[in-house]
Amino acid sequence: MEDIRRQDEANRSEGSADLIAVAGVSLHRGERTDSLGVLDDRVALEVDTTIYGQEAVLRAAYKFTDRCYVFIEGDKIRAGSLIVALTPKASLSVGALIGEFCNELLDQQVRESLSREFGDIRTLIVAQAFAEGNLLDKERDEGDYLADPLGIGKRR
Repeated sequence: MEDIRRQDEANRSEGSADLIAVAGVSLHRGERTDSLGVLDDRVALEVDTTIYGQEAVLRAAYKFTDRCYVFIEGDKIRAGSLIVALTPKASLSVGALIGEFCNELLDQQVRESLSREFGDIRTLIVAQAFAEGNLLDKERDEGDYLADPLGIGKRR
């Protein structure tokens, strides 16, 4: 918590109180941008691909195509990062644009992580839901009630 306060104070002292520093995302200071990564109404963000996967960055950028023109470039300065340049189609504040993009980036990364962790289970549930029979226990659907393979008819 103390680190966040110090970082916030440093941002205020640089004159960027409305811009939020987030782990894995920073304002890109390129040749065509000012010291805060902003040129006119455009903003360039440097996204660390060791924290956010390339797939998550692409999905987040795609979700912004209704509000912004999005340009993505692999960073030539540092491997393991992407530059995402956002130019709003309508008037949006730079701070709001950055905040919304960071939220969407986090959302897409969590979705990617959950898919990796539970994707097989989800596939099995969907397959079972649309299957005509039981995929896990064929005896349950094809078994003979007289044979009672599950022992349901036995009393204790």
